[in-house]
Amino acid sequence: MISVVMFDLGETLVDANRRPFPHVREALTALRGFRTADSRPLMSCLVSDYKLVAPPLTPDRIRPVFEDYIAKLDATGLREFFEPVDQRVTLSTHAGVDKPDRAVFELALRRLRSQASLQECLFITENADHIRAARDTLGMATLLFKAPGAAEFDFDDWSKAPALIAHLIDRGQPDNLRGAVQAHLAAQGVEMVDAQATGPSGKVQVTGRVWHKVSVPGHPELNDLHVAVPVQGELTRGRSGELAGKLPTEPDKEQLDEADSYVRSLATHGQIETGAGGPTTHAIETDEQGRRKLVRRRFTAV
Repeated sequence: MISVVMFDLGETLVDANRRPFPHVREALTALRGFRTADSRPLMSCLVSDYKLVAPPLTPDRIRPVFEDYIAKLDATGLREFFEPVDQRVTLSTHAGVDKPDRAVFELALRRLRSQASLQECLFITENADHIRAARDTLGMATLLFKAPGAAEFDFDDWSKAPALIAHLIDRGQPDNLRGAVQAHLAAQGVEMVDAQATGPSGKVQVTGRVWHKVSVPGHPELNDLHVAVPVQGELTRGRSGELAGKLPTEPDKEQLDEADSYVRSLATHGQIETGAGGPTTHAIETDEQGRRKLVRRRFTAV
């Protein structure tokens, strides 16, 4: 039973310039909600080769190297996924040997406060030699991310990874399925609302939403406003858990007309918060992409 996922960083989660590969953040976000086969939260950590220091391996020797690594992790924007770093980041520096030595992975488990064996761990890296050693010598489950120019790999896009991980952990876990679908759809520009497997057929019924820009004549404060339009469809799961299929990302004319009419009605009746005061049912929020989204408040105005 897989209970811990161990990630490499360089050339696996981030490129040579320490920029996260496409869809890494979405994948790591999805994994936060994953559950093991016995419904425990899935644990994860970083295990990286970094600067070895001369013995003895004292805290005074290791700490400056660790802090230097963490500063580089900060620059990637991924540190939030591996907090607290003193537990969830392990370097070859700590162990005194490089991967794929058993000591590095076992130390990572001790730092993680996990009782799992290496056979209960999944290791993800772009290094094919490390994959073979971890799998064949240490008995770990593995997934190989595509290195530049490599012909051998398990996945080449991080939007695919959560589905493969979910399959290795427990194909039947509904939380894992939803997380995998969420990452799969995010790469298509679709926000997942719900996903339900339909028996053993491998089919997954999905509902989601896409954000459409509307125009509200007479309300310049609502320029470039985006409203959610529902979409639905079906995905399929392959033998390794991989997801295939797309949901429509372009609403039809009827949906667009309905969305425009809905927003105009809200604006006409003063139900969109614009800073002018008064009770409203909807507010405007700006997402990470800078889009101004119309969202319903969690209460109903009187």
